[in-house]
Amino acid sequence: MIRMKLLFVMWLVIIGMSGGAMADVYGQRAANSRLSIFLDLERFVDGDFIRQEIPLVEYVREREMADVHIIMSRHASGTTGATYSISFIGYGGYADMDYELTYWAPASNTSDETRRGYTEKIKLGLAPFMAASSAAARVRITYDAAPVTVDDDEVAVEDPWNYWILEVYGGGNFNREETRNSLHIRYGIFADRITTEARTRLRPYNNYNERNFKTDDGWVTSVAHRGGFDSYHIVSIGDHWAIGGFGDIFFSTFDNMKFSAEISPAIEYSLYPYQEATRRSITFAWRAGAGYYNYHEETIFDKEEEILFGQAVIASANFRQPWGNVRAGLIGFHHFHDFRSNRTELFANMNLRIIEGLSLNFRGSFEIINDQVAIPKGDLSLEEILLEQRRRATSYQLSGNIGLSYTFGSRITGVFNPRLNL
Repeated sequence: MIRMKLLFVMWLVIIGMSGGAMADVYGQRAANSRLSIFLDLERFVDGDFIRQEIPLVEYVREREMADVHIIMSRHASGTTGATYSISFIGYGGYADMDYELTYWAPASNTSDETRRGYTEKIKLGLAPFMAASSAAARVRITYDAAPVTVDDDEVAVEDPWNYWILEVYGGGNFNREETRNSLHIRYGIFADRITTEARTRLRPYNNYNERNFKTDDGWVTSVAHRGGFDSYHIVSIGDHWAIGGFGDIFFSTFDNMKFSAEISPAIEYSLYPYQEATRRSITFAWRAGAGYYNYHEETIFDKEEEILFGQAVIASANFRQPWGNVRAGLIGFHHFHDFRSNRTELFANMNLRIIEGLSLNFRGSFEIINDQVAIPKGDLSLEEILLEQRRRATSYQLSGNIGLSYTFGSRITGVFNPRLNL
């Protein structure tokens, strides 16, 4: 009985302390004239730099505490660069303010140039909110006049490369010990052309991986070689439709593929206009084509080479909203020569805010696999299995992770201290 009374008294003390703390928090928020900002950033964005460069606002840990919710996402455009979409969503007295800015970062930018660029865009986006706040009297806007005497529209843009951007890459790594060593080499070319009307890619690539292990019977060597050529050309048709074609060449020792060549047209419909893709998109696509396949070893279907026809249907959804992020899709594929040769994949990535401070994170995928036409005939040796030198037959693949996180405490998150950041 005495223990129950003590527990009850302790519970009352905790509730009293929590209530006082919450009262202090909301009292401070009411008395604070600075805008409260919740930064909702992808991992490619330097949040610490933004907080350092824009100190005139207050950064909070949850969107429910904010006057302005900033959602920022990065959309890569091949090797040409990336577009950063910055959405500003107002709450409370700013609830009628909701708009989006974009920042284009060319591939030639350094990381510092890029972060300074999108930070300046955030400053511009916050200006209307500052003008409507009690801090407006302390804000000054400066403008650097451009040293031109004609309108931008009158200046003709001449591009000797016709929007083509090329990247040649190569690299490798090695590791050596007394009983084992490895060598990995990769090289290739990206050639991309992106305009508002179309986008094109041409990409040859090659990868070489070698691993050596010392045993009592001598050295065991595992070599994997993979490469090919990826290409596509996609054309925009209005705000909701796109058509295109894909052409691919592929070879791989692991996949028992000496040489393959595929060509397939495709069409896509977007439920929402493509201009809204940074915040929400639901798309449906169809792709069909033919391929020639030449195998290293005879397959379980007694084939050394063959021509196959197939089609795929893809449905996907992508939402980045104040309540969280969701990306999910369903892919179905089958060969025409035998409808039992098929594959179905369901995937989902979610980060959902359930209540203030509580978030659910989920990532998973499930595949039903019945189209492994390249599996080699015969049994694999223990050495080939352990060194993963050949792909093995499977009827499914399942992967995923799930987690909950709960954040509480101080509402302020704007302090940046890099000292002893090991």
